[in-house]
Amino acid sequence: MEQLAFASTTLVNFKDGTYRWVDVKHFRLATPQDDEPLLTALLSHQLYRDDYLGADSWKDGGPVHGPYRLDALSAASFEEIGQEAACATIRTWAGRYADLPETIAHDLEAEVYPLIRAATSRYRLRDLDEAARDDDLGWILGEFHELVLIDRNEDSLTVIVASDD
Repeated sequence: MEQLAFASTTLVNFKDGTYRWVDVKHFRLATPQDDEPLLTALLSHQLYRDDYLGADSWKDGGPVHGPYRLDALSAASFEEIGQEAACATIRTWAGRYADLPETIAHDLEAEVYPLIRAATSRYRLRDLDEAARDDDLGWILGEFHELVLIDRNEDSLTVIVASDD
């Protein structure tokens, strides 16, 4: 039995000339588990094998996740993060170039921040060193931010990736 069942995905595309986007993948928890085994299960899930270089890029199932080689990632690659710091990570990244258009700010308020606030556990993928980067594709993505949110009240796990290409 699979520990994580894919439920849905949401994309917030900035469409403002900066090539920025936020990808949100929702999973259902099959059985209650501690956080570390859930993070390990996430790393081995087919949908985590996503280079984020095109629509449905996870279907190729390659050995990468974003700019990183999968073999360089483990549950220890994640660090706990508080609600305010998690929201600030996305907010700071999103406002990097200019004030957000109202539509994008609305989309983030509707699709991202409520998930962060509701989570019972929050993790951030650490900023890994160059040795963890994929030699072929790791240079394409710009800033890469990833949050993993576990919501015990909803029996869910959500992966939020904010980046640009």
